[in-house]
Amino acid sequence: MSFWNSVTGSWLGSGPLRTAQKSVRGKMMRIVVITTAIALLAAGAGMLTHDLSVYRDSWVADLDTQSSILATSTASALLSGDRTVANRNVNAVRWRATVQVAALYSADGKLFASFVRPGEPSPPLQLQAIVRSSRVEGGSVELTAPILQDGQRLGTILLRSQHDIGARALAYLGIFGLVTLMSMLVALLLSTALQKVITEPLDSMADVARQVTSKRDYSLRALSTTDDEIGIVVEAFNGMLDEVQTRARALEQSNTALTTEVRIRQTAEAALARANARLEATMAALREADRKKDEFLATLAHELRNPLAPVMHAVKLMESPSADEHQRQWGREVIARQVQRMALLLDDLLDVSRITRGRLELRKDYVDLQTLVSSAVETARPLIDAKNHSLTVNLPAEPVELEVDPLRLSQALSNLLTNAAKYTDAQGRITLTAAHDAAGLEIRVTDNGIGIEPTVIRGLFEMFSQIDSAIDRAEGGLGIGLALVRGLVGLHGGTVQATSTGLGQGSEFTIRLPSSVVVGPRSRSVQEPEAVPVAGGHRCRIVVADDNRDAADSLQVLLELAGHDVAVAYNGQEALDLGSRQRPSVFVLDVGMPDMTGYEVARRIRQQAWGRGVLLLAVTGWGQDDDKEKAKAAGFDHHFTKPVNPDEVEERVAAFLRASAAVTSHAVGGYPRP
Repeated sequence: MSFWNSVTGSWLGSGPLRTAQKSVRGKMMRIVVITTAIALLAAGAGMLTHDLSVYRDSWVADLDTQSSILATSTASALLSGDRTVANRNVNAVRWRATVQVAALYSADGKLFASFVRPGEPSPPLQLQAIVRSSRVEGGSVELTAPILQDGQRLGTILLRSQHDIGARALAYLGIFGLVTLMSMLVALLLSTALQKVITEPLDSMADVARQVTSKRDYSLRALSTTDDEIGIVVEAFNGMLDEVQTRARALEQSNTALTTEVRIRQTAEAALARANARLEATMAALREADRKKDEFLATLAHELRNPLAPVMHAVKLMESPSADEHQRQWGREVIARQVQRMALLLDDLLDVSRITRGRLELRKDYVDLQTLVSSAVETARPLIDAKNHSLTVNLPAEPVELEVDPLRLSQALSNLLTNAAKYTDAQGRITLTAAHDAAGLEIRVTDNGIGIEPTVIRGLFEMFSQIDSAIDRAEGGLGIGLALVRGLVGLHGGTVQATSTGLGQGSEFTIRLPSSVVVGPRSRSVQEPEAVPVAGGHRCRIVVADDNRDAADSLQVLLELAGHDVAVAYNGQEALDLGSRQRPSVFVLDVGMPDMTGYEVARRIRQQAWGRGVLLLAVTGWGQDDDKEKAKAAGFDHHFTKPVNPDEVEERVAAFLRASAAVTSHAVGGYPRP
C-alpha cells in the first residue's frame, strides 16, 4: 500500500496535476486512484495466498502419486528382499527434478533402499513413526506413505521434494503488477471522464471566485453544464454574483458620488480659504492704501499750501500802493516760481495716472547718453547747489547713443538725483555712474545720505511711498517720484532697484535698460546718400504684413520685380520685429490682422525713433471716410482699399523716395532712412 501511495502521490504531485492537488478534482482523483489501488492490492494478496495454498496441495498430491508408483514397483523387491532391484527402482525418481530424497523402508522401519541428490541430507536409517503423513515448509515437501499389499504392510516410502516458491511468487507478482497498471490506467480514464461531468462546474465556480477576488470583476459567471444538484449550485452561485454585482455597482456609484462631493467640498473650502486670504490681503492693502491716501492728501494739502502763502503775500505786495516797481517785479517772480512748482507737482500726478492706466505713450528718438544725463543734472542742479552737494558724473569714454524717449528717461533720472539731494545732509556727495555692456545700459545714482531701512525697500517704489514722512514734508514731495521712475523705466523695458546697508549709510539706485535701447554712436554730420536708381525709380527696403499669405506673397513678388528689397510678415508682431531689425523705409500693413490690428502696429511704429519718418500704407476692405480717418489717426500716410493695385503702391513708394532723396537724413547700407 505504501508503494502505491508513493506512486500515486508522485504521479499526482508532478506535471499538470500539481496545481490540482488542492482542488476538488485532484482530491477526487486521489480517492479514486487510492481506492482502486487498495482494492487491487487486497484482491492480489488473496489470490496469491490462495494460489500458494493450491500450489502446495498440488505438491503433496504429486508426491503421493510418485509414492504410489514407487510402492507398486518396489513391493516385489521388499517381499523377496532384493535390495538391488529396490535401489534401481528407487533411483528411477532422479528424473523428477523436484525430488531430492527417496527412501524405501522395510516393514520394521529400517532403511532398505534410498536415493539422495548431492548436497541433500541423507534419510534416517530408522523411522520412528510409521504412519502416513505429509509436511510442507516453504518450498520443501516431505511425504511418508506405507506400502500395502492385500492389506498387509510391506514397508514405507519417504519422499522429499524441493520447489522454487519464490520464482512462482515473482511470476505471479509480475502478472499482478501488469494487471494492476492496466487497471489503474482504466480507472484514471474513467475517473477523468466522470470528473469532467462532476467537477467541471465546480472548477468553473472556483476559477470565477478567484478572478472575482483578485480583479473585483463581478460580471464573470460560472459555466453550468448539468441540470442536477451541481447545476443548481452553479445557478445559485451565479445568482449570488448578480446580486453582489448590483450592490457593488451601487456602492461604487455611491462612493464616486461621495468622492466627488468630498472633492467639490475640499475645492470649495480651498477656494474659500484662498478667497479669505485674498480678502484679508485686499483688506490689508486697502487699509494700507487708505492710510497712504490720507497721508498723501495731507502731504498734497501741505505741498499746495506752501506755494499759496508766498503767492498771497506777493499779491498783497503788488496791490500795496506803497510798493515800488522793484518790489512788484519781485512779487511777480515769486508768483511765477510758485506757480511753476505747483505745475510740476500736478504734472507728476498726471504722469503717474497715465502710467497706471497705460495711457502714457513714449516718443522715442535718438539721443546720446551725455545729453540725456546733462538734461537730468540741469533739472536737479538747483536743489544740489542749494544744499552744497558735490556731484560726480562718470560716463563711458566712447559716445553711447540711445533710442529712448529723452524727456521721460531724463525725468526719471532727474527724480533720482533730486531724491539723492533731498535725503542727503548739506555738503553731501552724490555720484552718477553709467556703463554699458552686452546686457544693456546701467546707470547708478549713489549718495551718502540718510540711507534706507531694509524693511522699507520693498514698498519704496509704490504709490505715495515716502522714506520718512517728517523729512519728506520738510523737504517737499508727494511720495510719487519713485513710483514715476519705476513706471517710466518700465515703459522702456528696464528695471530700477534700490539698495542700502541701513540708516545713515547712504543709498544707491540702479536703472537697468535692455540692450535694445543702445544703438551705438551715430554721426550727426553724415549726409543721406541718394537712393540707388533702378529701372523706373529708386529702390528701398519694404515690409509687407498681411495674414492672407497669398496676398502678402504676391505683393512681395511684384515689389521685388520693381527692384525693392521686400520682407513679409503674416501678423502684426512679426511686422514690428522685422521693423526693429531691418529698419525699412516703407510698411504696407493689412488693417484686419487677427493678433494685432494694423492700426495698433502703426501706432507702435510711430512711437519708435526709427518709425517716425517711414511711409505707412494701410490696406483694408473698408473704404469709408471714417475708415480713412481712423488710418490717419493711427499714423498711416495713405489708405488703400482692397483689392490693391500694385502700380498705385509703387507710385506712392516712388514719390516718397524722391522726397526722401531731396533732404538730408541718416542712412544705413545705402537705404534711405527717415
